[in-house]
Amino acid sequence: MNHDKNVTSVISYSNMDINKSIIILDNKRKCGIYRIKNLTNLKFYIGSSNDLGRRFRIYFNVNQLMRSNMYIYKAILKYGYSNFSLDIIEYCEPNLLISREQYYIDLLKPEYNILKVAYSFLGFKHSLSTRIQMSINNTGVNHPLYGKKPSYETRIKIGKALRSNSTIDIIPNLN
Repeated sequence: MNHDKNVTSVISYSNMDINKSIIILDNKRKCGIYRIKNLTNLKFYIGSSNDLGRRFRIYFNVNQLMRSNMYIYKAILKYGYSNFSLDIIEYCEPNLLISREQYYIDLLKPEYNILKVAYSFLGFKHSLSTRIQMSINNTGVNHPLYGKKPSYETRIKIGKALRSNSTIDIIPNLN
């Protein structure tokens, strides 16, 4: 494990549970790269956000964590916030965010990151059982457009697109 290879944190919070409100306030509207480390097994996650304070509020929302299959969320639920530290590795400009996150993913090789390319699902493939479940979850009454009727304008656009073999952007009328 290459946890601290040439990386000095800007700010470190040794206990996510105790430092919850400080973490959110210190990082409100700041753009940067962070590392969440499991103090029990030393596995960690590298992430980034244009608004770190907002991002960290998601981590502290247990209901949000329970709705996702992200490894880091599952680990936080399993081990508890007090067994995790948080490091702000770097603050940066928004236009550098993805490249800087990718730099740290490549350098540190975090175990909790499922995707190895920052801001991309490149190389990720859902399992067959997950694809079947997603299909079931989005059919019939569960489909986001179930019971909605496209507007007259939308139907005209669809018809034109089908006749001309061109693509168009359709914004559904959800009223």
